[in-house]
Amino acid sequence: MKKTKLETDYEVLLQGIEKLSVLTIGAYENTLEALKTLDLEIALQIIKQDQDIDDLQEDITEESTIFIIRQQPVASDLRKILMVMRLATEYERIADYTKNLAEYIILIKQNESLEHYEKNVDKLVRMLEIVINMLKLVMEGLQEENKAKIKEAADMDKQVDEIYNELLASLITHIQVVDGKVFGTAYAILINKYIERAGDHVTNIAEEILYALKGRRYHLN
Repeated sequence: MKKTKLETDYEVLLQGIEKLSVLTIGAYENTLEALKTLDLEIALQIIKQDQDIDDLQEDITEESTIFIIRQQPVASDLRKILMVMRLATEYERIADYTKNLAEYIILIKQNESLEHYEKNVDKLVRMLEIVINMLKLVMEGLQEENKAKIKEAADMDKQVDEIYNELLASLITHIQVVDGKVFGTAYAILINKYIERAGDHVTNIAEEILYALKGRRYHLN
């Protein structure tokens, strides 16, 4: 059966979201490597490539708006288009955190804050690994319209929160400022927070997908 123009145009929008997901996951995988190695070249590349994600998000939002104006979709289709717009925004925000993380990685390297940083890096790495898995799983759930996978991705945020809270409690007792420089423990607090926020935004993505597919709101946090 031949697809309608509405169905074809919606698939194009979804392809944009899939590309945005790939770019965001790539940014997080690069951030993971930069966090492990404190590689300044990788960190600078992450900052530079953030603009590509911003541009794609703007394109998807504009195309979605045009879609709504031209197609005037019914409620069920409108939910899906609004989902695309919201997902584009969520992915852009999630990707923005990699830019922030890269900037702090550069500061850690420049300030030679390695001793304090190395005490905490394993937990930060674990949090990033979980977020990357969440991003992959939630996209699989969208592509397959698999409610179980989408919920599983959101549920993994609990693991991120557990590590975040445990690490934060430890970090706030070890902040050091010497000669006006804030050392690795304080930077780790900020990195910890950005990763935790990323997990929250993946949960938002899961909720938006479920609403578009099922027509009712889920609160997965």
